[in-house]
Amino acid sequence: MDMNSTATTTTATTMMMTPWLHFSGGDYLIFKTWMPESKGAIAGACIGLVAFCILERWIAAFRRQMEIQWGSRALALILRKQCNSNDVDDKPKDPSDKIDVIEEGCSSLPATPVTVRSRPRLVPPFIPMHDIIRGVFQAVQSLFSYTLMLAVMTFNASYIISIVLGLAIGEVLFGRIGRV
Repeated sequence: MDMNSTATTTTATTMMMTPWLHFSGGDYLIFKTWMPESKGAIAGACIGLVAFCILERWIAAFRRQMEIQWGSRALALILRKQCNSNDVDDKPKDPSDKIDVIEEGCSSLPATPVTVRSRPRLVPPFIPMHDIIRGVFQAVQSLFSYTLMLAVMTFNASYIISIVLGLAIGEVLFGRIGRV
């Protein structure tokens, strides 16, 4: 067994990474088989990274929008549960116990603030349909973030500029969605 050939191969593989900002090609991008070397291939990789970043910002905006919908549904469930219980009193004892009723669907609820004897929930209830999807969104966003991190770790300035530009464009396009 020739130990020198193994050591040479390992050294040659590790020496290909340039540990400073550069614009040259030859860096592995995400996969071992994706190593843009020509200027056109680097430009194509940069365009792909910009599109990937815009998609990441769209997913973040969609998640924010869904969080708002899930929050309002959870609040409606809480209010409906309070509506069905006979724990409602008309005379407020503590001003911090007031809850503004925003759900129109419960006919027995008055249109004015009511007092609830128990403290309002600080944490929304566990709703599997909401929380499982929230977990999937988090997993996808983490995947996108780690993928972009790997692209930045190549120290290729073209990739870094493309990522920053793509995130900025995505934020301009989708940043206002889901913000209150």
